[in-house]
This record gives sequence, C-alpha cells and structure tokens, in this order.
Amino acid sequence: MTERPGTGRDAVLVTGASSGLGLETAVHLARHGFRVFASMRDPSRRAALDAECARHGVPVEVLALDVTDSASVHAAVSTVVARAGGIFGLVNNAGVQLRGYFEDLGADEIERVFDTNVFGAMAATRAVLPHLRAAGRGRIVMVASMGARMAAPACSAYCASKAALEGFSESLALEMKLFGVDVAMVEPGLVNTERFWAANRGVARGASNPASPYYRWFRRLEELSDGQVDAAPNRPADVARAVHRALTVRRPRLRYVVGRRARLLIRLRAYLPGESFERIATAALLRRLTRPRAGEA
Repeated sequence: MTERPGTGRDAVLVTGASSGLGLETAVHLARHGFRVFASMRDPSRRAALDAECARHGVPVEVLALDVTDSASVHAAVSTVVARAGGIFGLVNNAGVQLRGYFEDLGADEIERVFDTNVFGAMAATRAVLPHLRAAGRGRIVMVASMGARMAAPACSAYCASKAALEGFSESLALEMKLFGVDVAMVEPGLVNTERFWAANRGVARGASNPASPYYRWFRRLEELSDGQVDAAPNRPADVARAVHRALTVRRPRLRYVVGRRARLLIRLRAYLPGESFERIATAALLRRLTRPRAGEA
C-alpha cells in the first residue's frame, strides 16, 4: 500500500499543547504549514502558546480537550473535523509525571498517570480512527519515552505507563496498515524542559514525607535528576522535529529515538551480553546515590 504523508494545510490535533513538548510541537507544525489544532485541558493556560505563535507569526486553533473525559475528546475531534473537513494527524502528547519510590505512590496517583498517559491516548486515538480509515490515510504519533525501554528509579508508574503506551502503539501500527494509516512513536531521552521539572514536577504525596524510608534516597535522586536535566542537550525543538518527520516522510519508522545518549544506551543494552548492562547501570547509580555531597564528611 502506498504511503501518503502529510502536506501543508492538513489538519493535525496535538494534545497537551499548553507547555513543553506539546507547545513546541504545535508551533513547529504550524510553521511548516499544517493546520494545527492545539488542545489543552484548560484553555486559559494558552498564554505561552499564543506568545510563541505571535513570535513566529503562525496561527494555531486552540481547543479544550481533557483526554480523561470521553465527552471532551469527542467534542474536540468533532470540532476539528467540522472546521477542517477532516483530520490527518493526531499527536498524543498529553501526559503527566509521577515521581517517587513505588511504595510511596498512592493508588489514586498511579491511576491518574495511567488515565492520562495510556487511557487518554487510547481515547483520543479511538475518536480519530474512523475519520482516518474513511480517508484511507493519516498518521498517529505517540509521544512515548526512553523510559519505556530503560526504566529509572522513582519513576515506576511513569515508565510503566509509557511501556503500556508502546505496547498499544506496536499493536495498533499492525492493525492500521491495512487502512493506509501509520502509527509512529517518538521516544525522547532526557529533555531540557520545564514541563516536568518545575510546577508540573509531579512528586507523589508519600515521597514528600520525611518519615518515608525512601525519603533520603529520593531527595538525593531528585538532585541528580535536576543536574542531568539541566545538562541535557536535547530541547523540545528536537522532539518537535521528530514528530514532524513522522508525519511527513513517505514511510515513517515505528520508533524515533530523540537524543544521542538515548540512542547509545539503547544500543549498548542490546549488544552487551546477558544482563551486563543492568549490572553496570545499577552499580553506577548506586555510586552516584551514595557519593558524599560537597561539604559532607
């Protein structure tokens, strides 16, 4: 079957576009001619998106969309189809973080992560599929994470949700090939963005409790994570370029790993024998966690 990539003025719906990766992706796609519908749970948070669009002189259409609310999802997709006469692409970017050692995570907090990162993406996908099938073309891009393939401590719920998203995406990609619809995953490594590391950090209630047996290690791990993010060479623009490529190349890959370090680590894990990589990575992490801070004895 001949692939039909996206072109200028095709309609693309981007979820979670109020900040971070979603905002950057929405503006980048608009700059390259797509008719972008940038959605967010609370449209009153559109100021940063509006400012960036004004800076580049590009239009986007802002929609209210809460991926955890099926009525909201269907209303947003219906609006896109009504205004644009159809829809070509869906970028499932909406997501939440939850940091903390597993025992400190509340069941309700874990459910919220899966409701947004997995079931929310499924709901948005389910809403657009009839339109893509009818058109015989289209792309669905899932913003996944390197954490789906290489997990980190204090990120168990988030990594598990992204792994579930990848399993869903792999199966969906096979199903939709018969209808001329492609599915791709964009897997960023660490990205230097405020999205998950400031107001939206997403620390679990229990992880903030000094009485937790994990509290000391979690605080140390947070310091290390902050340093890694601050030093990360990847920017939201790198993710946006990968999304654009997945929407526009004739034959998109299933996976687009973003970041040289992420690609290197994935290759090392694939080629080192047995569980050598896990042993090396674990030893390195323990050394960093237990290394005395500056000024400590």
